[in-house]
Amino acid sequence: MASVLPVHTARMRQHPARFTRRHVLKTGAVALAATTLPSRWAAATPHGDSPRALLPETTLANVMGPDVLEAALHAAITAGATYADVHVIHTRREEWQYFVGLDYPAPWWDTTLGLGVRALVKGYWGFVGLDGVVTPEMAAAAGRTAATQATLAATGKPRIVALAPTPVVTGTWTTPIDIDPFTVSLEEKADVIGALNDDIERLSINFGVGTLLTLIRQDRTFASSEGSVTTQTLYQIGGTVSVTAPRDWRTNLSGHRASDVFTMTGAGWEYVRQASVAVREEAPRLIEDALGSRRPKPVDVGRYDLVFDAKAIANILGTSIGVATEVDRAMGYEANRVGTSYLSDPLAMLGTYTVGSPHLTVTANRSMPGGAATLQWDDEGVVPRETTLVEHGILTDYQTTREAASWLAPYYQQIGTPVVSNGCAGMYGATDFMQQHSPNLVLQPGPHEVSFAELVKQTKKGLAIVGGESFADQQVLNGYGSGEIVYEIVHGKLAGTISGAQFVYRSPEFWKGLVAVGGARSAQTFGQWRSRNGWQGTLQSITAVPVLITGVAVMDMLRQV
Repeated sequence: MASVLPVHTARMRQHPARFTRRHVLKTGAVALAATTLPSRWAAATPHGDSPRALLPETTLANVMGPDVLEAALHAAITAGATYADVHVIHTRREEWQYFVGLDYPAPWWDTTLGLGVRALVKGYWGFVGLDGVVTPEMAAAAGRTAATQATLAATGKPRIVALAPTPVVTGTWTTPIDIDPFTVSLEEKADVIGALNDDIERLSINFGVGTLLTLIRQDRTFASSEGSVTTQTLYQIGGTVSVTAPRDWRTNLSGHRASDVFTMTGAGWEYVRQASVAVREEAPRLIEDALGSRRPKPVDVGRYDLVFDAKAIANILGTSIGVATEVDRAMGYEANRVGTSYLSDPLAMLGTYTVGSPHLTVTANRSMPGGAATLQWDDEGVVPRETTLVEHGILTDYQTTREAASWLAPYYQQIGTPVVSNGCAGMYGATDFMQQHSPNLVLQPGPHEVSFAELVKQTKKGLAIVGGESFADQQVLNGYGSGEIVYEIVHGKLAGTISGAQFVYRSPEFWKGLVAVGGARSAQTFGQWRSRNGWQGTLQSITAVPVLITGVAVMDMLRQV
């Protein structure tokens, strides 16, 4: 993998210096941003311009134009490829993390630019990725090399790759936003996030408040040998806000609670302004929850009826069904990298296999407004379609790319559905090979307006799981998780917090235990990072409602029982 004039910025996450908000406001963008750019940028900067002022103008349009794309495609096809595509991706990322009063680490910037070429020869793929600015000559060399890789691989066992048909598309698209976050001054960013933390801290003495704000902009150009050419500008913004209560004098335990209304989403700076208001309104409840969690009683090991809030079940949905329906895992092609799936026989299972109870319906999309995985075209130029993965408990589809859709062709033909990709092809950066990436997921609400509180009221004895995290094994068959806060439910009421409760489950039985689903008004959306192999991944949004699941095993992780 070659590297030419890389434009990765120096990462400031480990910067030893710390700055007060007054210092940021005084020094401004130029002084801080200048430290993040390589010296060659400073050398090339015209007199009177700051390096930071130069960076926003480094766009795809004036760095790598159509001649670069055409050179890569022409070279790959001339070298024997029957299909080729090329991506140019420019990513800008900015993070502000964990303000503590008026003292906090400096913001962190990162910029990457690169080109990737993929070539198909006799059923085998070749790929070359180049960091930095690429000339037409370099792009042509990359195209030839990608085709050569595929040709060499094709000398092995014969293999057929059928790409599901897709219309030729051309056009541009931008995430609908009001304010580009990269045009907002550092002063406003410091003020908005710092003032939010200050306001929460004023509500209760000795409380800790932590905020992580992430801003991402990607300019993505795609072109294929079939004639498609698209450009997209994608924005993702958000993060976390959490409060930490001081240690209780009796138990010596602290309390923690994270916001439910501040998350990663596909939006502009206006989201931060709106969400900061919502977090302020939510703050008294977060403080009350954190304070109330400091005197828990130990959990009794056994099986319980569990009421999950929307955030808790969204985490489980993402790590269970959201992963199990990745068709490349289900077919075993990711076994040596990221794992397999218990939904391992797609053609036999589709339309017949019971994933969960009739209350379970899960859809996938890349079109929902504000979705972290929302876009106009995936990385194969496909307009993603909304699909139902599980309908009333029955497996009905998988997440697919153009190649993967052809694996399911007999099923699609049987039910009279066109063999087309669901639009799940993705690559985070231009030097990442194309993979199946997670779309936005939606746990469909029930027909009645049932809330989390009403599900608790319906439960005579059980536990209520608020927030938290969950994990699954390599087959996504067995999982476990814990709540950020766990409440005991006695006669339909929350009766205090529980410590050490960890639920464990086998996915089919867990989802078959789903007996009640919250209504549409209880739905919430949460953004999360979905990693495929430890470094490559994507952001997705998961929309969920509170649910009641019966007969879930609960162990005591503190006593390892």
